[in-house]
Amino acid sequence: MPIREVTDQFQLESIVPYFQPIMDLHNTRVWRYECLARLVTPDEKTFLPNEFLYLIERHNYVQKLTETMFVQSSRYFEAINIPWNINLNHADLANEALTNRLIAHLADYPSPSRVSVEVSAQVAMKEHGLLKTFIERSMHSGLGVFIDNVGSTPGNIKNLLSLPIRGIKLAGGLIRQFDTHPEVQEFVLNVIEMAQARSISVVAEHVETEETLALVRSLPIRYAQGFVFSRPAPNVKSH
Repeated sequence: MPIREVTDQFQLESIVPYFQPIMDLHNTRVWRYECLARLVTPDEKTFLPNEFLYLIERHNYVQKLTETMFVQSSRYFEAINIPWNINLNHADLANEALTNRLIAHLADYPSPSRVSVEVSAQVAMKEHGLLKTFIERSMHSGLGVFIDNVGSTPGNIKNLLSLPIRGIKLAGGLIRQFDTHPEVQEFVLNVIEMAQARSISVVAEHVETEETLALVRSLPIRYAQGFVFSRPAPNVKSH
């Protein structure tokens, strides 16, 4: 949908989480969900973040968006015993007041270890010290960290995997190029080996076709996410 369809007449409450499953390939069951922001208008048009974030920034709602997404997601999953992830960007990590509120929110949350945040590999590598500080501050709460889009940005993977993170998500392009680019194959297998040695879960993301899924299943990767399983939806399937 074109950005021009989104007007300034919107409420923050119109931005809600949609949920996309991350599947366990060993048993073909949902392992956890990623919570993704969507703007749903009164006439039920749905917009992706890149179509409405300019409005969020214009109204200085960036911090409020992260907090409201976290609160909405935590309420949704409070009585559903399944793990879930939410995305944090560089500004979120740098905002100590915001991260303190997120951590405090988990103090009375049932099984807070079910909750994780996702940080892009680009941010994780550029702001390694900031991420390390965040992890050290949040570990006591049970909150876990995933590194998203690994392989899309050059950088020190060993340095990244030395952090006490819960999981990594391999960029979709890596799997699509696996059979045709030997250097990609070497990189992927090396990252998987290092992650497994550190008990870090590995997720193949953007798995959109049965052919890609078959390739992922042939690799020592246990988890996968993408349209081949499900598009983001406003509700999760019962468990």
